[in-house]
Amino acid sequence: MSKQEESTKVILTTKDKADEIVDMLIAQAHNRLKSDEPLTASEMKACLDICKTYSSGISNDSNADILSDLPFDDETAKH
Repeated sequence: MSKQEESTKVILTTKDKADEIVDMLIAQAHNRLKSDEPLTASEMKACLDICKTYSSGISNDSNADILSDLPFDDETAKH
């Protein structure tokens, strides 16, 4: 690595890294939800958890359970 490359190398803070990870999680969930491929119950739950955690527009009630109305049978998911 040249001295010029070293001087232009960006050092990310922990907050910058965390923000970048959140952006990646949101982008991945968005891509997965927008795809034409069917989602498994686990994938849907992961996407919804990401949305619930990182979105301000889902619910004003932080105790709201957005997963309670999903059409999943818990017994089926355990197999």
